[in-house]
Amino acid sequence: MKFEDRVLYYEFQLNETDDEVIDYIRKHKKELSDIPIKTMADELYTVPNTIMRVCKKLGYKGFSELKVLIRKELDEQDNPDIIIEKVPKSISKTVKLINHDKLLEAADRIKKCDRCYFIGVGDSTSSCNAMVRNLECLEKRTKAYSDYHDIDYRAAHCKSNDLFIFISVSGSNERLNEAAKVAKENGAYVIALTHFSRNKLSTIADMILYFWGEPCFVNGYNVTDRLGLDLLLRQLSEVFWRIYYL
Repeated sequence: MKFEDRVLYYEFQLNETDDEVIDYIRKHKKELSDIPIKTMADELYTVPNTIMRVCKKLGYKGFSELKVLIRKELDEQDNPDIIIEKVPKSISKTVKLINHDKLLEAADRIKKCDRCYFIGVGDSTSSCNAMVRNLECLEKRTKAYSDYHDIDYRAAHCKSNDLFIFISVSGSNERLNEAAKVAKENGAYVIALTHFSRNKLSTIADMILYFWGEPCFVNGYNVTDRLGLDLLLRQLSEVFWRIYYL
C-alpha cells in the first residue's frame, strides 16, 4: 500500500500531531531517505518516539521501512516499466485493502441481525442478488433492493436489529446516501462496500469495507472494473459460511 493510501486508510486514528509529521513527509519525500529521525524530530519540535508512533499507526514497522518504501514509490514513478503486474490492479489492491477483522465483524452482524438488506442500483444490482443467494443457502432472512421507491420504503420502515449493506462504487449516489441516513436514524446498522476513496457514503456508514474499483469510462460508457468488489463479496460470503454454525 502506498503512503497516501495508508494515510487515507488509517486516518480515523490520526491526530493533529500525526498530521504535522505526515505533512513533513509529503514535503520532503525526495530527500527523506537521507534525513535522520533525530533531525526530522528537531525540525518538527518533537521527539523521535512521536515519529516512530506515526510510522506504526500507518502500518510500517518503523521509520526505516517508511523511508525505504517511499523511496521505492518514487523509483516506480520515475521508471514505470519496472512494475510488472501479474494480476489486475483491482485484485492486487483489493487484497491489500481487505481488513479481515472487519470482515469477521460484518459476517457476525449478518448472522445476528433479524433481516439483512443488500442495497444497490445499476451494475451493483447483480452483486446484491448474488449475495442474497449466498446467504439464503443457509436460510438467512435477506433481500436485495434496486428500485429507489423500494429502497426508500425499506429504509423508512426498518427495525433496530436490521442490517443494511449498501454497495456503491462511487459512494456518491445521493438517493442511496439519503436512504442510508434514514436507515441509521431508525436504528439499523449500515455497512458500506465502496471503492477506496473519500466519498459521502463512507462518512455515513457505521462500517466501511473497501475494495479497489477506480471509475473508468470509455467513450462515455462506464466500464469500471468490478473484480475487486467480486473478490470482497466472495471473502465476506466465505467468512459468513464459516461462522454460521459457531
